[in-house]
Amino acid sequence: MTQLPTERAKLSTVRNFGAALAMVVLAVVVAPQLSGSENLQRGLTITTAVVAVVGIALYLFLFTTSREIVERDTAAVSLRQTVATVRHNKPLVMLCVSALFFLTGMFTLQTLQVFYARDVLGNANYIIVLTLLTVAGMFLTGPVIPKLVDAFGKKSAYIGSCVVVVAGGVGIALSPASLPWLAFIFFGAYGLGLAVAQALMWTLEADTVEYGEWETGARTEGSNYALLSFARKVGQGIGGGLGAWAIGIGGYVAGAQIQTSTALDTIRYATGFAPALFVAIAAVIMIAYPLTDERFRDMVGEVAARRAARAAGTDTTR
Repeated sequence: MTQLPTERAKLSTVRNFGAALAMVVLAVVVAPQLSGSENLQRGLTITTAVVAVVGIALYLFLFTTSREIVERDTAAVSLRQTVATVRHNKPLVMLCVSALFFLTGMFTLQTLQVFYARDVLGNANYIIVLTLLTVAGMFLTGPVIPKLVDAFGKKSAYIGSCVVVVAGGVGIALSPASLPWLAFIFFGAYGLGLAVAQALMWTLEADTVEYGEWETGARTEGSNYALLSFARKVGQGIGGGLGAWAIGIGGYVAGAQIQTSTALDTIRYATGFAPALFVAIAAVIMIAYPLTDERFRDMVGEVAARRAARAAGTDTTR
């Protein structure tokens, strides 16, 4: 839809706003209604069906109203072109590996935060506070993400936001259970870094499309998006399973009114240190990411020049 870095950042920010709004509605409005339902299965089924119908309607609306204005030479790309483009797209591969580690850390925390609130902090209602603090980052950082891209570039802003996530995770792990307000502060910091990194991940993905076209001559927007989405889903699955596995190894007993000190320490450390570790790996991978904003602009210009040369019948390159 656009090749301007700041405009891509704005589009990704709007996407984050929508996700944050949905999470707030689910946590504050829908979940309490379901928990008080006499027939939980029936209530959950009806709610899921309604959400599915609304979601499909919104997807169809998006499809019919969106306009792609970036030029492309061919309307369709063959499977062979798609495989070749993805195979030679080093930035895309690095971004996908970074996203896998990032989402692993993110979903480890999401899986464990309910145990952190109930067992470590001693109040199950704190889960609402922790969720809102995390989601608040999506609303608060939205207006500044394009400015961060302008000032530091997408790569540096992404790595910087990962550092904030790591600091938040370490703080969560080390916060004493007797000081829940301190844990709240670190959850807020974690949410801020998370929101920026999540938004920038999609703007970086869009840039890999230009790299693929520059490298191979084919635009594979759908394949790039699908590969990143797949890597994220794998990370979500690993993170969710890893969180449950970690507290099981630590001696957590489901249904027990009182957990051992070892089990509580395991919950606290896994909730904080595990995300910090995996997100740190995600940041380190991106240090070697070769596609800077300057190189991106050069590639866009070169691709446009090739397209113009082909249109004039004078292109002798790929």
